[in-house]
Order: sequence, then C-alpha cells, then structure tokens
Amino acid sequence: MELTFTYLALLFYLSASLAYMGSLATRPGKLLRIAGLLGRVGFVLHTGAVAVHLYQQGRPPANLGDWLSFYAWATAAVYIIAEVYYKSKVIGSFAIPLVVLLLGASAALPKTIETLSPPLKNFGVWAHVILTLLGNAAFALACCGALMYLVQEWLLKSRHPGVLFERLPSLKLLDDLCHFSLTLGFPLLTLGLLSGVLLSYSVWGSLLSWDGRQIWSTVTWVFYAVLLHRRLAGGWRGRRAAILSIIGFCGVVFATMLANLLIRGTHAF
Repeated sequence: MELTFTYLALLFYLSASLAYMGSLATRPGKLLRIAGLLGRVGFVLHTGAVAVHLYQQGRPPANLGDWLSFYAWATAAVYIIAEVYYKSKVIGSFAIPLVVLLLGASAALPKTIETLSPPLKNFGVWAHVILTLLGNAAFALACCGALMYLVQEWLLKSRHPGVLFERLPSLKLLDDLCHFSLTLGFPLLTLGLLSGVLLSYSVWGSLLSWDGRQIWSTVTWVFYAVLLHRRLAGGWRGRRAAILSIIGFCGVVFATMLANLLIRGTHAF
C-alpha cells in the first residue's frame, strides 16, 4: 500500500511539474491552476504513503530511501504553506520539481527494513527527526526562491527578457520568500540539533558523538546563523543572499546524504 501511494504521488507530482513548466511558457491562468491542483493531490497521496509507513513500521525514517521520501513530503508541505501565504503558485515551478527529484530517488533506492534499538524508541527521536526535516525543508524552499531570484535578475538585466520574466514573481517577493524560509528553517533546525544532543546524552551519556552527519550539520547551522544574522543586522539581501542560500542548501544535502560516508557514527545513514 505504501508503494502504491508513493508511485501515485510521484505521478501527480511529475504531472504538476510539467504543468508548472508549461505555465512559464504560455498564458499561466488555467494551466497554473491545474498544476496547483495536481501538486496538492500528489501531496495528499504522499501523506497517505507516509501515514502507512508510520503505521506499519512504527518508527521515523531509518534509511536513506525513507528519509528522502519524508524530506520530499516536508518540502512539499512547506511549499504549500508559502504558496498560500504569498498567493503565488508559480513558486511551485521550482519547488515541485525538487520534490519529484527527492521522491524519485527514494523510490529508486532499495527498501531495507531497519529496527531501532530499544533506547532509541522514545519521543526524543521523533522530535529530532521531525524538527530537522522541517528545518531542512524550509532551506530547500529558500534555495528554490534563490534560484528564481537569480533567473529573474538575469532576465531583468537582459535586453530581451521574454515571457519568462513576466511569469516569475518580482525580485522583492522572491527575496521575501528566501527571508521567510530562512527565519522558519533556522529555529526548527536549531531545535532539531538541540533535541539530537539531548537524545545523545540520554542514550549514550555524551552530548556529541562526532559522526559525519553531526559534524556537518553543525557546520551548516553555523553557516545559516551567520547568513540570517547578516540579513537581519547587515542588510544582506538580493543577489548575495540568494547565492549564499544556494550554497547553504548544498551544505544541507552534503550533511544529510554524504557526510556519513566519510565519518560513520550513530546515525543509520
């Protein structure tokens, strides 16, 4: 049942992505509304897949395939919140393809059944995973907004911006989207890391285990702390902030998918 919901969600997300891309090249009205509807149906089906997984497994994601599926779901959820808040469906033309990429990679990976050791079967694990996932999802949306900002800025400076310039949101809205995503993601990631530290102390008796994910997640947290501080206090906005948001998301991808290949530790993947 979980796989059925997952593949159906992937199909609707992919259809939504194609509709979003089409809306950028043609008159956006009806096609953009269809894209939004397809994306929401995909999210509902994806929610069903996540619910079935939680019911059957009774645990948070314990392998990379599960984590990518949950991450795709969280990214779609944060995107829908931003779309409703900013009343701009065209943001989905960058966000939903990212969801397709994440969920597609999850579906392609082998499904292994992992079990948590008894000390880890507690509320602290759930808090750590949920907060970290939502924080990273907000950073994914910030990256999408930053990419759109750079494209729109490039079009604005070109002599013949074309139809895409008219379809994309204004630079101000995209910069505000990045700011909103950062101010949402940073406290969530902070709470996620703190809950992980407390969990490590309660289970292993040490605040830090210094595995690859923990080290690089801390580096990423410091990077976003500096970026957010400079946006609030130093006026870092526009192109500079967009580029740094993209770099920060690359750090998130490395920390969550590749860091443990270099330094193994307590994280399962």
